[in-house]
Amino acid sequence: MRRIALLVALALLAGSASLVGCRKREDRPGAGAREAGPPPIGADEAERGRKACQGYVDKVCECALEVADLSSECELARSRPGALDLNIRAAAAAGNATLRDRIAVQNNARAIARACIEDTAALARRGCASGAPVTAPATPAAR
Repeated sequence: MRRIALLVALALLAGSASLVGCRKREDRPGAGAREAGPPPIGADEAERGRKACQGYVDKVCECALEVADLSSECELARSRPGALDLNIRAAAAAGNATLRDRIAVQNNARAIARACIEDTAALARRGCASGAPVTAPATPAAR
């Protein structure tokens, strides 16, 4: 019986000791920095993304004239500039979106722009003469 009482007392003591150090998330040092998210998409970044996606559309559709397998990809690529623009506008919109929503939209816009750049570079490997030349990185760290 004494052992049970001792165990209960220790459990209560441990629980109250852990509560002493508890603070709200907002009160913790550095909490605001973590919740700030990535920097917003600026005008320069948005313009580079738009140019990259439009360049990809132009190149893949031009290449589709030479390589028949790319005709469906040309049709799909035409939606990328619009999707990128929609995400850029949503990221810049003022409203009641949560921080998590804003981060997701920014990440999506950046992923679309990155895909446009990577897919343009991959056109050369797919037999497209108009694609950007692709060179392998010298070391794995160069990626």
